[in-house]
Amino acid sequence: MKNTFFLLLVLLGLQLSAQQSKDSLFFREDQFYLDVNLILQSNDLDNFQQNGFSRSFHLGFLRDIPLSKSGKYSIALGLGYGFQRLVNSIDIEKEEGNYSFNLLERERSFRNLMVYHQLQLPFELRWRTATSNDFDFWRVHLGYRLSYQFGGRYDPFFGRSFSLQDQYVPWQHSLGLSFGYGSWNLNFSYEFVPVFKESIRTERGVRPKIYPVHIGLIFYFL
Repeated sequence: MKNTFFLLLVLLGLQLSAQQSKDSLFFREDQFYLDVNLILQSNDLDNFQQNGFSRSFHLGFLRDIPLSKSGKYSIALGLGYGFQRLVNSIDIEKEEGNYSFNLLERERSFRNLMVYHQLQLPFELRWRTATSNDFDFWRVHLGYRLSYQFGGRYDPFFGRSFSLQDQYVPWQHSLGLSFGYGSWNLNFSYEFVPVFKESIRTERGVRPKIYPVHIGLIFYFL
């Protein structure tokens, strides 16, 4: 919570410094964002179950940099925060600092949770039909995010939760696409680095490769 509060203060300071008149030839758009998503867990694991509502949300600031006076084309670079919650049948046990991974049988629909946070550096290529006097317009944003992942915890269906220190990949890369009109925009992104580290294996010697796929809505603000 302290990290989230600090990030919100940073975003507020950026907002105050980023205000620019709509009368300017180089007007800026969509500098703050909030997205809410359903996560599908892409994998090739036998007996894997996504047996619950996996979700994510992200918020942050993007500095819009128009590439023309019309504002039709632009790029954006920013800073953001993300929270992700994965629900699946992967069973993790921790004993004296050692972790073991296993896939539960399909007949046992236990909802085990993994949650973690992200500090993100997003970059976007943008196209839009905006003008200096039009607040509702079509947009298409193609984006990339570099994310530093931290604060991972595992909450099993039975038992007490514990931290997942050094069990997941700290740096994540994702590609995304958002498009829509006005306030309503569809959002899609794919994380192409597996959640867990390469050295991790289940009791059967299989690496649990899981790639989060985010599908949801994204809201942009000035």
